[in-house]
Amino acid sequence: MSPAVADLPRGGPALTALLLAVDARGLGGAMLDHPLHEQARAFSSLVQRVLPQGAPLRRVPSSVTPDRLYGGVDLAATLSTGRLVAERGVLASADGGVIVVPMAERLSVAARTALCEVLDHAEVQVARDGISEQHAARICAVIMDESVDDETVHDALRDRLAFVVRMSGSAADALLEAPDDQDLASWERQTRDARHRLMSVSVDESWIVAICETADAFGIDSVRAPLMALRCARAHAALHGRLMLIEADAEMAAALVLAPRATRVPPPPEEPANDNEPPGEPPSEPAPSPPENTPPPEPPDADPDDDAPAPPSSNTDVLREAVTSALPPGMLAQLLEKANGGTMQGRVGAEKQNMMRGRPRGARSGLPRGGARLHLLETLRAAAPWQRARLAHAASAAADSSAHQRPRVNIRREDFRIRRFIEKTGTTVLFVVDASGSSAVNRLSEAKGAVELLLAESYARRDRVSLIAFRGQGTELLLPPTRALARAKKVLAALPGGGGTPLAHAIDAALEQALAAKRAGSAPLVVMLTDGRANIARDGAPGRPGAERDALMASARFAQQRIPAMFVDTSSRGEPVARRVAEAMRARYVLLPAANAKALGGLVRTAMNMAEGADRA
Repeated sequence: MSPAVADLPRGGPALTALLLAVDARGLGGAMLDHPLHEQARAFSSLVQRVLPQGAPLRRVPSSVTPDRLYGGVDLAATLSTGRLVAERGVLASADGGVIVVPMAERLSVAARTALCEVLDHAEVQVARDGISEQHAARICAVIMDESVDDETVHDALRDRLAFVVRMSGSAADALLEAPDDQDLASWERQTRDARHRLMSVSVDESWIVAICETADAFGIDSVRAPLMALRCARAHAALHGRLMLIEADAEMAAALVLAPRATRVPPPPEEPANDNEPPGEPPSEPAPSPPENTPPPEPPDADPDDDAPAPPSSNTDVLREAVTSALPPGMLAQLLEKANGGTMQGRVGAEKQNMMRGRPRGARSGLPRGGARLHLLETLRAAAPWQRARLAHAASAAADSSAHQRPRVNIRREDFRIRRFIEKTGTTVLFVVDASGSSAVNRLSEAKGAVELLLAESYARRDRVSLIAFRGQGTELLLPPTRALARAKKVLAALPGGGGTPLAHAIDAALEQALAAKRAGSAPLVVMLTDGRANIARDGAPGRPGAERDALMASARFAQQRIPAMFVDTSSRGEPVARRVAEAMRARYVLLPAANAKALGGLVRTAMNMAEGADRA
């Protein structure tokens, strides 16, 4: 290896930073996976250092507003001069440099959209508040994934960044040890030369095919991934002074770009069939070994100067091995579990707007009443472009007024802006369990076991659970919405059985609790486990006809509220009344006589999406 490239890093975050400096526009940036503060600062500083001289570095908080990103009215200058003054946003001011975004999983939709637009088009267009401008914004984004629980960085933003850098291990720790000035000067020179050399790097078509086949084999469905892997391979070749992409460049690109995006492990290659063996016959006997004194056969003619190793079976096999070796053990185990039918991480809670609590998400037009809070800065920003006209009109309307009596800022009703918040909604699962005599004889003990496992699954997903039992003359709220799993198990174990089946009362109680959960900001889901043999009417009178009539009337009221529900028929062969009641409730009817906990768990997980969809609607 020539001395010019002997001191380049062999991999890890340092090499990623140099590759970004070579082709920042094509590679987009990098996502740092749960970095320490010092590691993130060292990585972004290294990227800035090896970019062209004078490259800016801007730090953007996750609560940034679109006005700050795009640019808009310079409030202070506009109010002081009385004329509209435009202000450049953070994206335009970072042109040619680095944007650092901590806690990127909490970016608002508008801020995330702005970043994606700039990464796609490398420019910012501002057309608002009387301003129409266009600025270049060729940025390299360094975002930090500091998510906890069910938070995650949005796929649209992850897809536009070539690299995912895991800040663990010796390679990441080496970032905290600042390289000496000689190494930095050498890296700056080599990245500068590589930027001039990048467009001259040629690629054999076989490597393009191999990169695409490898991405497909590992379940990567984004078209950006193979394109970024190809650009990464060309940048790696240019950084090492080559004008032709070789195997080492493609392997490094596969390990850095494709491996973090893998969603499955490709199956092992099938053994090639022996076409010479006729079907149905045993394989031929191996040839007998030669006698001991027989000299070995002569090797085939070969070029004596060609001492290179034998070529691999295909370029795709080489890249598959590179991706597999780059997968960390934990991720490899997850992919294997998913390939074997296991499950990945839990769901993410739905988001909804709120005027009083949650994470800040900018402002909207409105009056500060009913608990809504005034956003003073955005109110002044909305009023600023109209100050000269308003003050001139006020001065002409009251020419005899003294100057000190005139308002310095004229704010009108349409200028008011109120704060907007976003909060995540949880799901409240209401288990309504039939403890009547008929159910106790049939499946109450099995239903208890199934509900207990479902309670544990709901608790693991951080959902609130509630338990309602019905038997005899009415219903009983055994457990209000809670996350206390131990208390739920204790109450369920002590649930007695016996008495009639007041199904109408149970539906009314479920509706009441579901509406209360909805008013509290949660998405309710009702899961009823019963054999459907209603025999107690709403007025307490025994008899099946009246009880069934009341149950259907209660089901109709339940359906009007459009609350997601699942009706689990635990009878031995299925009750026609249970099916009619489920249809009247607009609930999903499931005949599950054995009350299998595993099957019920899958059904409840599917119904969670129904609850979240109804809440968003």
